[in-house]
Amino acid sequence: MQKAQKFKAKVSEHILINEKFQYVHLELMEPHRMEFLAGQYVSIDIGEGERRSYSIASAPSMKHAVEICIDVTPGGKGSKYIEGLKPGDEVRFLGPLGQFVLGDKEKEKKLLFVGTGSGIAPLRSMILDLLVDKEDKREMWLYWGLRFVKNMFWEEDFRQRHEFFKNFNYELMLSKPPEGWPVISGHVCGEIEGLGLGPDWGVYLCGSPEMIKEVNQLGIDKGVGKEQIHFEKFF
Repeated sequence: MQKAQKFKAKVSEHILINEKFQYVHLELMEPHRMEFLAGQYVSIDIGEGERRSYSIASAPSMKHAVEICIDVTPGGKGSKYIEGLKPGDEVRFLGPLGQFVLGDKEKEKKLLFVGTGSGIAPLRSMILDLLVDKEDKREMWLYWGLRFVKNMFWEEDFRQRHEFFKNFNYELMLSKPPEGWPVISGHVCGEIEGLGLGPDWGVYLCGSPEMIKEVNQLGIDKGVGKEQIHFEKFF
């Protein structure tokens, strides 16, 4: 695990994905490269001695930059800071941080990733790392929960990876779908029930505390070892 250090970066891209989510690409300036593990996060200096933690959404193979995806609807100081960033702005952060990383491959023969909202960020990092960079052939399932159609993003990206990588299965679920919505709706936990979880699974959770609590208990009830159910402590 890499030791955390201070970084200075420059905003090279800031995309307003929709009214809820924003994406920021931070090009590293000093130091100009960062080694990290998929699932870790950075602690950004938002001014006045305050920091906010944001998961890295990019794969560890992108050593010259980090990507973050933020839900700005809480409207707090962190949200306002991210909303105000413009290309060329300097950002200072501490990283990499966190223990939410991939577990023992020998114990975890199948992988379940469950995210809600911007909790998709570290899961995206893990999935890119496994599928693209490590060419991992284990069976993988990603369930991503959003509320409304207008909140959707990265949908096509995950769909394409599902088509290309036969071991990767993906389901987007809307808890507030429009009338006549053609695919799965409801909450992610209900769908996971029939997945066949067991002692040889690794479970990775990021998002709402309610989802984490519910899926964590479901995994334990299905025989998944507690050490094989992973989630970041600051959620």
